[in-house]
Amino acid sequence: MSRGLPSRLAAALLLTLLAPSPARLTLPAAAQSTPTGPELSAALAAIEAAWTARDADAWVALWDAPDAATREREQFFVGSHFNAGSTSLQFDPARALPGGAVRLGARIVTISEPRGRVEQWLLRLEPRPGGWRIVARDPGGTVDGLLHLSLDPHGYRADGLRLVLEDFELEMREGTLYTSPQELGPTVLVFAGDGVVSVRPRPPAEREQLRAYSGEPQMVRRVKNVFMRLHPADLRRVLQPTRLEPDVAAPQRLAVALAWYERHVGRTFVLDAALPGAPWWLLPGLGDAVAVFDGPKGPLTYAINANEPESISLFDRERRRQICLYPGSGGTLDYSEDEGRQLDILHHDVEARFDPASGTIEATAKVRMKLLAPSTSLRLRLDDSLAVRSVESDAGGRHLFFRVRNQNGLLVSLGGIAGQTGELTLTVRYGGPLVPASIEREALQLGPIPSGANSLEDEVVIEPVAVYTNRTLWHPQGGEDDYATGRFVVSAPRDRQVVMGGLRESQREVDGRLVTTFRQDLPARYFSLAVGRFVDVARRDAGGTTLEAQAVPRVRRSAQRALDDAAAIVDFFAREFGPAPYPRLGLAVIEGYTPGGHSPPGLVLLQERPLLMRNPLPDDPANFSDVPGFFLAHELAHQWWGHGVAGRNYRERWISEGLAQYAAALWVRHSLGEATFRAVMGRMGRWALRHTERGPISLGHRLGHVQEDARIYRAIVYDKGALVLHTLRGLVGDDAFRAALQSLQRERRFQKIGTPDLRRALEAASGQELGAWFDAFVDGTTIPSLSWRFHGPSGQTGARIEIATRDLPGDVPVRVTWNGAAGDGEQVVMLPREGGSLELPLTETPRRIDVNADWGVLADARKRSGRLLR
Repeated sequence: MSRGLPSRLAAALLLTLLAPSPARLTLPAAAQSTPTGPELSAALAAIEAAWTARDADAWVALWDAPDAATREREQFFVGSHFNAGSTSLQFDPARALPGGAVRLGARIVTISEPRGRVEQWLLRLEPRPGGWRIVARDPGGTVDGLLHLSLDPHGYRADGLRLVLEDFELEMREGTLYTSPQELGPTVLVFAGDGVVSVRPRPPAEREQLRAYSGEPQMVRRVKNVFMRLHPADLRRVLQPTRLEPDVAAPQRLAVALAWYERHVGRTFVLDAALPGAPWWLLPGLGDAVAVFDGPKGPLTYAINANEPESISLFDRERRRQICLYPGSGGTLDYSEDEGRQLDILHHDVEARFDPASGTIEATAKVRMKLLAPSTSLRLRLDDSLAVRSVESDAGGRHLFFRVRNQNGLLVSLGGIAGQTGELTLTVRYGGPLVPASIEREALQLGPIPSGANSLEDEVVIEPVAVYTNRTLWHPQGGEDDYATGRFVVSAPRDRQVVMGGLRESQREVDGRLVTTFRQDLPARYFSLAVGRFVDVARRDAGGTTLEAQAVPRVRRSAQRALDDAAAIVDFFAREFGPAPYPRLGLAVIEGYTPGGHSPPGLVLLQERPLLMRNPLPDDPANFSDVPGFFLAHELAHQWWGHGVAGRNYRERWISEGLAQYAAALWVRHSLGEATFRAVMGRMGRWALRHTERGPISLGHRLGHVQEDARIYRAIVYDKGALVLHTLRGLVGDDAFRAALQSLQRERRFQKIGTPDLRRALEAASGQELGAWFDAFVDGTTIPSLSWRFHGPSGQTGARIEIATRDLPGDVPVRVTWNGAAGDGEQVVMLPREGGSLELPLTETPRRIDVNADWGVLADARKRSGRLLR
């Protein structure tokens, strides 16, 4: 889930890089033509020559200044740059303005070691009798605080020093503490010697994640080296005591310290941009810090960002494992990933050319957005492998932009429109190699076929299909899964079809390639597409939705059967949850070595195994391939749960996956009967019981991440999540459960919700208080169990059953069933949370008696006990 620094920390860093612009400016619309001519070319050459020669008089002579104050201002402006160690000037193409004027974007990079600064200025030139002259210079944005880092060889005695951050401590028993040079301030710290690092996560669930990684819920490690980045002003706050005395032993430890520094300095707060003097580093914000130390399996990175909802992180960079991630002191998990966001993406308009043979894409994306708060920059997400050619807008012209290394981020300076709010459209031109996504890594994955299973993979040729999903970041996007509409014009080789959600508006052949236009007029969290040798199969209407099936040739018949099943499933879900979110739904069937599925808005991609592959699939919490219709129903349910309504952060993954899994089980009950349904729920219960201690549902997709075992995630989020929903349905009743889910789909359509929203909907529909059940089942790891004893009738004493409970959150209905000479019978009774003794209408001891928690399989998942006492 992370690349380099944790993703949420990286997002905050990107939004704090730019200093405020000197002024606010509203610019005229961009020109429709680029002016040319020998006189203008001569003027541009003269501007560049004056700057290169650092000739202030020549610069001022190029102005048609209205007064002496303007000339003095320009003398000061160029003097502040010409006195630096180095300065360079680059032009963007000139733009014509109304009235014959020209706007010229100028990028200035000024370096005064060890600091750098990038400025963007907009020069207005107008023709004069003696040639073109500068008449105005307006601010277009500034990137300040760029640093060239180094390590001062004059270290300090570290014996007895302690560096304390929240839930982290470095105790320096003996050694040397090196810092960055005095002119930078102590933004870099490197400890070399003998020390102890302690990491003590506060939340119990995070301690269990640390235990899964290291074997202990707290980490106490002897270390020889620690690398740190922080804001220089934070040193006195975190260092105890604050004394720093020169260390005569510093030269002896310097080589070790430098090696550790060089190993890690290029991975923290680095700006990846083609600027003079690159690479450049950024200064962490106040309160932010990164520490790298040797863990049990290699270097670990501890990071803190005080401005993020989950501000504390422990990350294994080499293995890309997010070990811990949680709020700092006073924080809460009750947050939405959209809170405090800088922008809201409204519409994507993308023209893209895909070449599967070379694995490349070339595209132009127009991203219409609403700026929600004043800012000097904005951040988009785009795959690191794609090179950005330019970023432009009508309001701001060409924008200064940067990539931050290993973060799939695109940082755009707003330049002259900094500080404004409202709608803005950015045009991003980009391209490069892009690796397609693997379907089995998406919504459902059953894992690889076990070794030694006599797989025919080597002999079976799979029809290739390139799939590009939200994970591949194939076009510029905003925050995590931002609902937006879209139009996509996609060019592919003539023998390939493109499959995408929404309306296929047109298709035509252009220059030997097939160009297809798709339109999605309803909000979608993200957009995926597949490029392959697809053929159209059939179309059906069901539940107010038009379904269209496509497939690669070998699975065409399978796609027809899947379309028939999908029509019935969509009709059933429309009755259970309300109308489908999208009026059109595509179904594309492809081949793969393992089953898989991906369900983007308005489309379901199903990956099937070729018939020749008969070897068994591995046992897996998601493997219900033996239950007809289950897999397809799960993927179709995501149109309601995952798109119609989505989880508000990664911890709410169960709202989409748990509800999709339970929806599939309900379809099984409807289509195959009660016995098959109970068998499916029983299998889910066994998986949930096996892995429930690994963490609560609320850990989301981090479950199993540390162990590198995705089955843990699926057992808890998919299967336990479905079981929790079945339990809640039993508690509130079928009608209230259905009403609650339909109200969420109706009132929160195309919005993100959290577990509290689901709880409130169920409570409103049923009139019951369910907080204890959610606390136990979503935020806890326990599963309730029952044990009982039956006492037969004796003399004046009637038959009774004593039921003991364990880990039961509240009172529940249970069904007592019996079989005897007098016949069969049952009684549904309300069992108190603490258990109790219940009277039964029996005059003799039955041959068999059982207690069933029909309110949910969570209780049934545990081995119950029972005794008949005569």
